[in-house]
Amino acid sequence: MSQSSSTHNGLGRAESPRSPYRRKRKVLSCEHCRCSKLKCDRQQPCGACTRRGCELSCSFLATPTVPTTSTNVHRTTSNPSSSNVRPRKKPAASSAPLRQPVASSSGGRAQRSGADEIQDSQDSRWEAVLQRPCPEDDPVAATDTLSPFSVGPSISLPDIIDILPSRTSCDCLVSHFFNHISALFPILHGPTFQKQYVAFMQQPYEVDLSWLALLFSMCSLTLNTMEPSDPRLVDLWPKGSHFQEQEGVTLSRRLQQTAMVCLLQDQFFIRHKHSTFEALLMVIYNLSHNESVDQGWALLGMALNIGIALRCNVDSQGLNHLETERRRRCWVGILTLHTYQAILFRDIDMSFLLDIKTTMPADVNDVDITQEGISQASSSPTQMSVMMFKVRLFRISTQICHHISGPSRLEAEPLREFDAIIAEEQQRWDSTYLVDGAPNILDSSYAYWCILQTYAHQLYLLLHRPFRHSQSSCFLATSRDRCIASSAALLGIHRQIYEVPLLRPYLWLLRGVTSLKALHAAVALNSCLLDMPSSFESGSYREELNKLVLRMESLSRRSAICLKAHRILLQLQTQFGAANQQAADSGTRFESRIEDWTDMREWFGADLFNWNLDSVGNLPAV
Repeated sequence: MSQSSSTHNGLGRAESPRSPYRRKRKVLSCEHCRCSKLKCDRQQPCGACTRRGCELSCSFLATPTVPTTSTNVHRTTSNPSSSNVRPRKKPAASSAPLRQPVASSSGGRAQRSGADEIQDSQDSRWEAVLQRPCPEDDPVAATDTLSPFSVGPSISLPDIIDILPSRTSCDCLVSHFFNHISALFPILHGPTFQKQYVAFMQQPYEVDLSWLALLFSMCSLTLNTMEPSDPRLVDLWPKGSHFQEQEGVTLSRRLQQTAMVCLLQDQFFIRHKHSTFEALLMVIYNLSHNESVDQGWALLGMALNIGIALRCNVDSQGLNHLETERRRRCWVGILTLHTYQAILFRDIDMSFLLDIKTTMPADVNDVDITQEGISQASSSPTQMSVMMFKVRLFRISTQICHHISGPSRLEAEPLREFDAIIAEEQQRWDSTYLVDGAPNILDSSYAYWCILQTYAHQLYLLLHRPFRHSQSSCFLATSRDRCIASSAALLGIHRQIYEVPLLRPYLWLLRGVTSLKALHAAVALNSCLLDMPSSFESGSYREELNKLVLRMESLSRRSAICLKAHRILLQLQTQFGAANQQAADSGTRFESRIEDWTDMREWFGADLFNWNLDSVGNLPAV
């Protein structure tokens, strides 16, 4: 049916606008949700309008369905009444309508069979997970965003400061950050931040807005790493109320949004300071671990240009040792953030970053750096050691992604060379963070080892993907074995971080980047298992995949990424079961047809998928 001959009500059902005798129905969606084809929660204002800043124009009056033009509705800002944030609980998020398959000009995708179909189907599944999503096609993502362009009118400095948690809560969050998070992203010099923090608390209205953005984003990130039931956070919740996990997520998002408000009001587009660079990096790191890696993509480009403009990649004249090291740390921070983009989407060649000459920061602790000089590097791991390993990984991953984007990706010799490079890095991590090959129970060393290993196994999967299928012209049995082993290793690390008490402080990593790698591993493992001979014993691997589904379901309460990954994994379970059943009935191999039942280019927006599949996982006829 053409668009001109039908309209859609708030429930997505087609109605004819030409019938004069149509019975009037109760208005179930506000005008904005009806025009945008969003599910409306019927609050006043509704949740979708609240997220888009359209509270004042949220209306449930019945009006004729006619084409509408967009109007600019400015966001209104409420002023908090106290320094202890008491955010109003938001209505449940709206869900987007299911996406329908688009028929081709020939009337649909032709059905194929045989080895070519199996190979193409496997390639489609694996390739799809590595595609960058297209948020402009997702109306919910377009409105429910942390973009700095959607913050609306200016907010006074006193009102901004009132949004901060209390001094006691801020102290707790900052302390937790430097004790449990900073070593994973040590762009800040602790003693310097301490002085800045004390100065702010003494004279809050003299604060640099960009530095305040850094504090807000730091508090937002830290809050997401802690359990809402933590007694240290009691001041954040209304007295006598029963806290909920979603309240912590809501408060964290509000703090992150306020960080962007601070940056915007400080005119960070044209006014570049070192505090601007620090704040942007913290915002992007926060987005990568609590929203999605892709949300920070545009900001990452801006941060790179600001870093170049501030000459953070070169040693400027007139700076003391401390200021020089602070800039070097931020520069390696921008490089490591690019690693996420490279190994999770690999849709861009970032080797140009390797051509930018720079000096690496010293591998020393914060106390070893003063204005007068830097102490000699320690032989023991330092607060910068994880970052230094990540910088090496950035260089390796950039070279690998450059390789797999070109014709040499099908050559076996580069494959062996890169395998050796990754294995050498793994040996370095073993000697640094393990004790006689076993976890160190005296500090966080084992957590760092686990985190670094996820990078290594992700790179193995990217390298060996073209060689892993038996129907491929360049098939290597060793590559299929490597993919199975690395996939299982990624799932095992994901399980350990979730279950092992020693790793409990790092559970928050599973709400972002680490779960993206686990999803990639699950898709890769499923693909390889379907290609294995019938005599291959896959029970233990299937058990790991089933456990991953349960973990993703549990994590989805605080992670949109895990919620959407859980839905995808459920479909993989269904498809594999259907494959086994059909193979048993017909004696032939069955390959799940992921390219038919979903457009994985936008897998982050799982609400857009059409999950109404038939018994063997195919879309019903349209």
